[in-house]
Amino acid sequence: MSFTDLLRRGDGSVDRSVQQWNTATQSLCIAAMTIFFGLRVYTRLFILNGFRREDWTCLGAWILGVGYSIVSLIMGSYGGGMHKPDVPEENLIPFQKTVYVTMVMYGPTAYLTKLSLLWIMTRVFSPYRKAVIFIYIFLGVMLAYYIPAVIVKICICKPISTFWSPDNGGTCLDQTAIILADAVVSVVSDLIVLILPLPLTLSLQMPTDRKMRVMGMLGAGGLAVACSIVRLALIEIIGQSPDVTMSFLRISMFGNAEIAIGVICACLPALSALVTTIHREYSSNKTTYPSNYEMSKGYGQSRTERSRHGLATLTDDEDVLMYNAQGNPRIETSVMGDADRQGSPQSDQMGIMKTVDMSTSVTTDNR
Repeated sequence: MSFTDLLRRGDGSVDRSVQQWNTATQSLCIAAMTIFFGLRVYTRLFILNGFRREDWTCLGAWILGVGYSIVSLIMGSYGGGMHKPDVPEENLIPFQKTVYVTMVMYGPTAYLTKLSLLWIMTRVFSPYRKAVIFIYIFLGVMLAYYIPAVIVKICICKPISTFWSPDNGGTCLDQTAIILADAVVSVVSDLIVLILPLPLTLSLQMPTDRKMRVMGMLGAGGLAVACSIVRLALIEIIGQSPDVTMSFLRISMFGNAEIAIGVICACLPALSALVTTIHREYSSNKTTYPSNYEMSKGYGQSRTERSRHGLATLTDDEDVLMYNAQGNPRIETSVMGDADRQGSPQSDQMGIMKTVDMSTSVTTDNR
């Protein structure tokens, strides 16, 4: 019995379980990235003050991340996840072309994802000048690596077609060494993204639970380090395997997971504003009875305008994160008459509610 026969199921068909895992993984990555990025866009456009620079980089990371997953699905359709002897000969060249595309796309996608996260940190921790300088130096070092790395990967073979047609007499660089270098850089950078917020947040004077929330929100992108480490281990263990259709798809799946986790986590700080808005609107509708003046003031305003009015001081990600980090209270002033105060429960909104009582007296001249 041949090795191929051992890989077949009882009915004689080829085992496609890895392909099925790839389909499920890529579908989940595309759906999750799209949902979280869509909510981020909604929050930035309709609750906060529009796009900032990290939103544009996150847009680029989302486009490349979705494209990366789509190419991985195409890779699976051309035999990725199957053992090479089971792949039809005519599928091997298209498979190698998808490998080439994902290899080139990985670096820019990973860099844009980390850039989105680190740019948010530069605003949140702007009082920590040394930390901000370190972040910019780190971003510069990564950029100095990724630009030549992408160029090398684009020109990995001379001519380029040698990558998928090795019999044409061209030459290629060591593909495994290049991918391994990418994996090492990803592990190191993910660890920095994970660890960087910890000492900065711990130094703040605030309750422990708020420290945990801020560290989780800012350091969540570092969770991709688990996928980076597994990807690095797979490259080291099976990177030189002649069974490229099976080995490379497994490596690619963890690269997809790493990118998807990074994009999702880059959206979390902006989404905290959406959660805060929903919570405040729910609490306000449940516990506050507005006066006729407040109702008339809100009449004719769109839902978006009322949301922005209710979140007037929450203008961007930094305000949300620093509120959680430092417990800065928002001071709100409402004007209520005596009639509005009677039977009106105390508001449970976050921040300090300053209430100003107004009374009107009328005097007449009897002359």
